[in-house]
Amino acid sequence: YERIIFKQVGTGSGSAESVFLIFTTGTLLLAPFAFFVEWPADWSFLWIAALASLAYAVQTVFYIKSLSNGEASLVAPLYYFSVFFLLALSVMFLGESFGLAKLAGLVMLVYGASFLHKKQSILHSLAALATDRACQFMIISSVLVALGRTLDAFMMRSVHPMVYTLALCFFTDLYIFIWLALTGKLGSARKMFRNKLKAGTIAGAVDCYSYLLLLIAISRIEVSIAEPASMLGMVVTVVLAHFIFGERIRHRLPGVAIMFAGAWLLFV
Repeated sequence: YERIIFKQVGTGSGSAESVFLIFTTGTLLLAPFAFFVEWPADWSFLWIAALASLAYAVQTVFYIKSLSNGEASLVAPLYYFSVFFLLALSVMFLGESFGLAKLAGLVMLVYGASFLHKKQSILHSLAALATDRACQFMIISSVLVALGRTLDAFMMRSVHPMVYTLALCFFTDLYIFIWLALTGKLGSARKMFRNKLKAGTIAGAVDCYSYLLLLIAISRIEVSIAEPASMLGMVVTVVLAHFIFGERIRHRLPGVAIMFAGAWLLFV
C-alpha cells in the first residue's frame, strides 16, 4: 500500500515537500515508542545513521518522482531491482552467502521485469524500461536503497531497531528541511501540510512502521533474504493500482508472478 499512498501524496506536489511531510509525520508517530526501548551507551553509530539517512532522503525523492510520473503497476516492481545491488554489497561487505539458487532468482527477476513494459523481445522490453523517465527514477532509487540496506544490516548487529529508525527519521527530516530552506520551498511544504496532512500521515505511518519491521527482520535473518521477501508487497501494489487508479495490469501480471518466483528462489 506504500506505493499507492506515496503516489497520492506526491502527485501534483513537489517531491522534496512530499518527503518532508511523510517523514515528519512518521517520526512523530514513532517517537512515543522510544520510551519503551533501551538507549545505547555508545552513540558513535549516529554518523552511520546520518550517512544512511542521506541515501534514503535522496532515494525517497526519486521514489516519489517515479511514482508521481509513472504508472504504479509499472514502476513499483522496479524498486526490487535493488536486490541486484544489495546482493553484491551484502556478499562483499557482510559476508553473506551466494549460490546457484540466488543466481537463478535474480535471472527470473530480470525476465519478469521485461513483462512490465512489453515489447517485441526481452531486450527491447528492458531497453524500454531503461529509457522511460519514471523507470529511471525508480532504478536510481533502487541503487540507493541497496546502499542504505547494507548500512542498516551492519548497524543491526549493535543498535536496537527502534533507536536506529528514529535516528534515520530525524536526520532525514533535517536534511529535507535544510534543502527546502535553501531552495525557498518551506512555504510550499507548509501548504502541503494543510492540504495533504491526512494522506501524508497515513504514508508516514505505513513507511516508518514497515521500515521498522524490516529492520527487526534484518536483525534475525540475512538482509539479502529479508529485502526480497518484502517483494510480496509488489503483488498488492499492482492489484491496488488497477482498482484505485484504473491502470491496465493484465499484461503485467505474468511478469509479477515470475518476479515473485524469483524472489522465492532467493530463500533456497
